[in-house]
Amino acid sequence: MERRINVPFAKKSFNYVLLALYSVTTIFPFLWVFLSSFKTNSEIYSHPFSLPKEWQFENYVKAWTSGNIGANFVNTTYITLISVALILLFGAMASYVLARVYPSMLLYTFFSLGIMIPGQTILIPTFSILKGFHLINTHLGLILMYIVGSLSLTIFVLVSFMKTLPKELEEAAIVDGAGRYRTFFSIILPLSTPGLATVGILALLSCWNEYLFAYVLISDPDLKTLTQGIYGMKGEYMTDYGPMTAGLAITMIPVVILYILFQEKVVAGMTAGAVKG
Repeated sequence: MERRINVPFAKKSFNYVLLALYSVTTIFPFLWVFLSSFKTNSEIYSHPFSLPKEWQFENYVKAWTSGNIGANFVNTTYITLISVALILLFGAMASYVLARVYPSMLLYTFFSLGIMIPGQTILIPTFSILKGFHLINTHLGLILMYIVGSLSLTIFVLVSFMKTLPKELEEAAIVDGAGRYRTFFSIILPLSTPGLATVGILALLSCWNEYLFAYVLISDPDLKTLTQGIYGMKGEYMTDYGPMTAGLAITMIPVVILYILFQEKVVAGMTAGAVKG
């Protein structure tokens, strides 16, 4: 009897230990960056894991002004917002066609295979194509790249989600004289909000944190993104890590808050198709 009682307790304890370790390893880097952003260089080297002796709030001022993080933040914000809006629009329209208008497993598989292609493999062809259209060193070229790079995952998630929507509502709209566009924007799109929230958050995180394509496609200092700006704060011989970690904190805080607020919608959107289907 004792063994039967203790085994579940042991399993629960083991699970709690694993969760605690995972939580520590996940939260610690964020906490370290945040504390380091208020320290001087010498304090970061001598006491990397302690609280700041004197809170250096000017690190954030230096990062925002001297490090040009302010301009980079504005660039990244509007690039990300435009990219996410177009990703959701184009992805939802393509998903509606594949899920409800002309269902085709072949086309669905074709679009979904893009998830398996590493971005590095298309870097050189992308650069050549954008150069031919004179889109190097422009935000438009970077936005187009972000849209193309995120559509596969968007379609993969939304097609599965839209297949679970009740067909009766769509049929009723058609009987009332609504065309495909009106049915899509008035019926399908509002019902797809959980799925759109999921892919929207994932696309936002991807665009906000992206570095490789921004580094290759953008060289004008006035057009650079946050990830480029933070890397640019690295000195050739010495780096002032206080302002650099302040820049990292500025970069992380918005997306961390956003993810915390919408994490339930992300999980719900990812599992909705599996549960209903």
